[in-house]
Amino acid sequence: MNTAVGVGGGSFAIDAFACPKAGNALDEYEDAWSARPVAGTGGHRIAIADGATESSFSQLWAALLVECWTRGDAIGPEFFERLGAARKLWQQRVAGRPLPWYAAEKAGHGAFAAFLGLEVDAVARAWRAVAIGDCCLFHLDTARPQMPLVHAFPLKRSSDFGSSPYLVGSDPGGSAAIGAHVQVSQGLLRDEDMLVAASDALAAWLLWRQEEGRPVWRWLALGLRGQAWFAQLVEIARRDRLRNDDMTLVRVTFQD
Repeated sequence: MNTAVGVGGGSFAIDAFACPKAGNALDEYEDAWSARPVAGTGGHRIAIADGATESSFSQLWAALLVECWTRGDAIGPEFFERLGAARKLWQQRVAGRPLPWYAAEKAGHGAFAAFLGLEVDAVARAWRAVAIGDCCLFHLDTARPQMPLVHAFPLKRSSDFGSSPYLVGSDPGGSAAIGAHVQVSQGLLRDEDMLVAASDALAAWLLWRQEEGRPVWRWLALGLRGQAWFAQLVEIARRDRLRNDDMTLVRVTFQD
């Protein structure tokens, strides 16, 4: 997972960066991300999901969620009403694995993940996002020297992050109240704007640095050029109050 990925997007570029918790192996990374072009529109669908460590097979569930988003066409709360096939697939894959009784009991409660889905329209220069939980999207104005934060979604301040956010579950029985927790936002983009999607611990740290008057948006825009740079950012952040967690960041930059 220590790989930076670039995807050409017509008038914009997408780069994704990821790493596991400090001390964990790559196969213990429990986040997921996906990006895929929208056929015939010049747009892209992008998603990140943060699998809950406390639940079983959460990385599988996070991966299924992001693939459902980027392969689908829902752009609002209806996305969460179309997860039947993903939930069935999760159940099938888990059921096929030999597990000790205690792991099987835990798996019986299902997997959970925070989710952020984003669609970027290259022609209309607009974005629309839907979220449950604490994965975040940041819209930045990179044309100005300080690269101010235009919009943060769904959480606005580092203090908004808690220990038990509402999450998307793999068990359909627990999804009845999900509609009350879905948040939707949208915005317009200029040529030099940047979008940054981040999993929860990294998102909280980015907002905290903003609040402290020490934002790192400029570094994300100009200094983040590969996985080595991302690893350096994470190392610095972990010495600067960042909680040890899986880290995922997807950057969308717009070009003339």
